[in-house]
Amino acid sequence: MPRHIPSENCAPDCFGCKIQSVSLAPSATPTRSNAGVINFETKKSHADVAAYKRLRKDGVQPKSVKGSAELEARATSKWEIETGQRLGGNAKLGERFDKAQAAVSKGETI
Repeated sequence: MPRHIPSENCAPDCFGCKIQSVSLAPSATPTRSNAGVINFETKKSHADVAAYKRLRKDGVQPKSVKGSAELEARATSKWEIETGQRLGGNAKLGERFDKAQAAVSKGETI
């Protein structure tokens, strides 16, 4: 079918002229695009940025912004947050790592 070219001869309610202005958003075709994935990642990144800011305000330096929300929720020690490593929820082990790190940064021996 040939493409419609608007001209002076077109009627005021010409279907060919009207249909040229129709467009579809990627979110209207979720099986044909990754718009849903992008929206999920955007929401997740907003949560990570907010968690990163809260952690920095508390005086902790997370390894990266990505994953900060999960670290904030599950980490039991400063060491876990700063290294991005999980100790499996063992709070006592986390305290021992924090004490060892503080000693090393002061130049003391363990």
